[in-house]
Amino acid sequence: MSKPGSDKDGIRQIYRALVEAGYTVNQVFDGGDEPVEVSNEREAVDAVTAVDEASFNVQKDGKDVSWVFFVLGNDPEEVVNDYGTSLSHVIDSLTESWWDFSDE
Repeated sequence: MSKPGSDKDGIRQIYRALVEAGYTVNQVFDGGDEPVEVSNEREAVDAVTAVDEASFNVQKDGKDVSWVFFVLGNDPEEVVNDYGTSLSHVIDSLTESWWDFSDE
């Protein structure tokens, strides 16, 4: 994938990569008292971008398996701040492609 042009682009790319790998995102933790329930890409991206930092709750086969933590406001390729190691096989290659400096 190409380097994201905005925080929303980066969050969308992560969401789509997770879904393509068989995961679901059912909640966004945005610092409030209760998580925000989400059922699709638009809801998930909107919930994350409504605050400065938030995380996806990631499920596989209906069970919580991991998380992805986002911090907004830096360069778009820095929007993914951290994630559970069980998602490395999905996220590493995507975010590493954002940091391809072979053109420089």
